[in-house]
Amino acid sequence: MEPKYTVRQASEMTGVKSYVLRYWEDELELQIQRNELGHRYYTRYDIQLFMNIKELKKRGLQLRAIKELIPQISHAAPGSTSSKIRLLETGEEIFDGDIGDSARQEREAEEENPFVWVENEKILEFQSILERLIAQEMQSKNEDEERCRSLDLAIRRQQMARREAAAAAADKKNKKKQKRS
Repeated sequence: MEPKYTVRQASEMTGVKSYVLRYWEDELELQIQRNELGHRYYTRYDIQLFMNIKELKKRGLQLRAIKELIPQISHAAPGSTSSKIRLLETGEEIFDGDIGDSARQEREAEEENPFVWVENEKILEFQSILERLIAQEMQSKNEDEERCRSLDLAIRRQQMARREAAAAAADKKNKKKQKRS
């Protein structure tokens, strides 16, 4: 029988707060199983899926984009013990022991199956494209911020020059008044 984890355990394993896990469940329309009392419980598949979501969020993807990627990330049915979900960047699994042996066998099977390899390559290529787009957007935002800073500095200099001119004119006017008195 596959182990079942509570929300608290899943939160500790993934490093993601429990309310965020529930939010992701709702937003990404994840099918999280429940016990007879209606409480959520998570499987290894769910934990690994949350780790992948966390990694994608860390890379800057929004939940809308992640929602579209979930079917591509997963090759097995939710809750399946033969889940092929792995961390996207490292290819590591978060579980050790008996699942590690089956994971090695699955990797070897994937290497033999060119379709799975091509699909994985497409996912990696998609990731690479997304990372480049994110980097370009960040660079564009930085350039925009720099433009705004230089414009702000120019405005401040102009305001300072006007204040100085107004102060000089006021001093000149006061001196004239003092001479007349």
